[in-house]
Amino acid sequence: MFTETTIDPDPRQKARQSKPFPTVTKPSLVGFFSLNQERQYDASAAQLKYLTLPSGPLTDLHLDLNEGFELHQPKPNSAKEERIDMLLTFIRQTNPRELWIPNEKGQLRLKHNFVCFRGLLRLLSCTPYDWKTPWIVQAVRYRGTIYLCEKVTPEKEESIRNETEQQKRFCYYGFKFEQHILTEEPGVMPDTSAPVMLGEEFCSMFDTTLAGHRVLYGAEMDGIVVDRPLDRDRLRVEDLRRCEFVEVKVKRKETSQRHVDNFYRFKTKNWWCQSFLVNVQRLVVGLRDDAGIVRTITNMSLDDVRRDSRQYWSPAVCMNFCADFLSEVVRVIGRTDSCQKVYQFEYNARECKRVRYRVLEADTQRQESFLPDWYTKYVEEMQPKCKD
Repeated sequence: MFTETTIDPDPRQKARQSKPFPTVTKPSLVGFFSLNQERQYDASAAQLKYLTLPSGPLTDLHLDLNEGFELHQPKPNSAKEERIDMLLTFIRQTNPRELWIPNEKGQLRLKHNFVCFRGLLRLLSCTPYDWKTPWIVQAVRYRGTIYLCEKVTPEKEESIRNETEQQKRFCYYGFKFEQHILTEEPGVMPDTSAPVMLGEEFCSMFDTTLAGHRVLYGAEMDGIVVDRPLDRDRLRVEDLRRCEFVEVKVKRKETSQRHVDNFYRFKTKNWWCQSFLVNVQRLVVGLRDDAGIVRTITNMSLDDVRRDSRQYWSPAVCMNFCADFLSEVVRVIGRTDSCQKVYQFEYNARECKRVRYRVLEADTQRQESFLPDWYTKYVEEMQPKCKD
């Protein structure tokens, strides 16, 4: 049985429209890891890529995004079962002195109030303007920290099952464009004949405080801008902090004002939230035609995205909704502290205007609990032993 919260994401509410941008600290890079095609965790920067733009004019290109579509390697099925395992692996492999602090009873807890993926924060932030998109977020409070995990909705599962060949191709376009301009070494032209491997990722971990909530989150990063290659095996966080990260996007070149309006109304809020959360200021955008050929590459700054979208959506509304949701999760869970007790928050505008939640039944909790035994065992063994 669901309980309604007071959170109504409708952006037209006067209170939501007039609320100033929430207090938020600049996202700080605190670590990184890589995943290969088989989704094996690697604590190095093995999958780090460099931005290498084509030589010559960027307004007269012919980058075929259809190339290799039949050869690309999707993520393995095992990726569907990962939940937040990769974030937990990072926490386990990081020096405890960097992430853990003692509480008032001397027990160790993470410095952070929340742990999750950036994609979940982006999903929440865009909810006021994506009200037709339902979502499910599960929450567990363990050792004083709330872990958040997105659960695929029935609507999303059906959409994936019914995905057309054309939809799959459009999705592939983004990954193929990355292959054209993100390379293993800076300044070295890419090998676009190689199969695109969707399971490979370079993920960075960030720390920020949003409206008083300190959050640790992971985000897949596209590439960096440097002149000389970095030593991937010995790369330090301090070295990477000095680099400029970029987001790589591809979009259909608009041919009418309606297309332009739709781009700023439906697309840019996702781009802005995604980049803002990792302090990326530059988006490298490939403009493609209907045949999937990129003719032009252009740059968009984060400030430009915000300014040009202001009549369609508000960054303050987005980030305030995200902050409100985090506060509501804290209120609902209260002092409950159990790695097995799962709170499920749902939003589906067709069923209820507000965010709802329920505590999963005991049998369901055992299936849905997303903190694995190997992680909780690690945390418990790390706790200081009681003296006789």
